[in-house]
Amino acid sequence: MEKQLSVVGYCLGLICTVVALIFRMLTVFNINTPQMGVSGGNAIGYLSFLHGAELFFLFSIASWCRTAKS
Repeated sequence: MEKQLSVVGYCLGLICTVVALIFRMLTVFNINTPQMGVSGGNAIGYLSFLHGAELFFLFSIASWCRTAKS
């Protein structure tokens, strides 16, 4: 079970990293990112996806370490 969690966490970390890079490149080229809310709202930032990637990679490492002990 921990091995599957490790793989899923790693894949989600990669997806979040790619999305963060795409959003960062959009920001570099001054292209508007998607907005949240009915009337504009706040832009979705790349930093949210970057933090999500860190979380998923740490989750993956923790799951892998637990599997290695067993």
